Amino acid sequence: MNIEKYYTFSSKLSSTTVQAHALGLSSKEDDTGLFDQHRLIQGVYDGISFPVVFKQEYGKKLEDVLDTGWVNLYLISNKMKTVLEENALTGWKTFAVQVIDKKGREIQNYHGLSITGRCGKIDYSKSEIIKDTLLGKYYKGLHVGLDKWDGSDFFMPEKYFGTIITNRVVEILKKNNITNIRLENLMEIKTPDFALLNQ
Repeated sequence: MNIEKYYTFSSKLSSTTVQAHALGLSSKEDDTGLFDQHRLIQGVYDGISFPVVFKQEYGKKLEDVLDTGWVNLYLISNKMKTVLEENALTGWKTFAVQVIDKKGREIQNYHGLSITGRCGKIDYSKSEIIKDTLLGKYYKGLHVGLDKWDGSDFFMPEKYFGTIITNRVVEILKKNNITNIRLENLMEIKTPDFALLNQ
């Protein structure tokens, strides 16, 4: 299967967009080496109390995707949730949150986003190796294990917390003007060599 038809899903990390950090989650790793935030991303909720409270830390603008200070853990608006539901997109679910601003007032109509779709491991041996005098060695192309993909529209590779989406999702998100999203084709993803040291 061709990775050209797939994209990464993330936020633009805009300093003007509201970023809200979770309160009350455990700061300790579990027996598998995961934090509560990791488990929320994956949709594994054992031992987590709901709603998860998020408090505004930075930014002022409310967008369809909000950052949480934890990579790949996002809050999504009612609008985005409705778009995903109405288009019968798969591989995701939401969890209950309470979002409060700096003054303690509740910000309504947001949900935590978990990714339940899965595929196999990333194979960096299939990537193009590029050597740059400034960036050093890096791998171009994120070759996810599509041979073990469950067919979901949203999915995560094994042992990787980034979210991958199908071209259909890209088209739907753009058509509905979903804000504060960054969509990058897997062929264009660049992974520096040092990022693989713990792989």
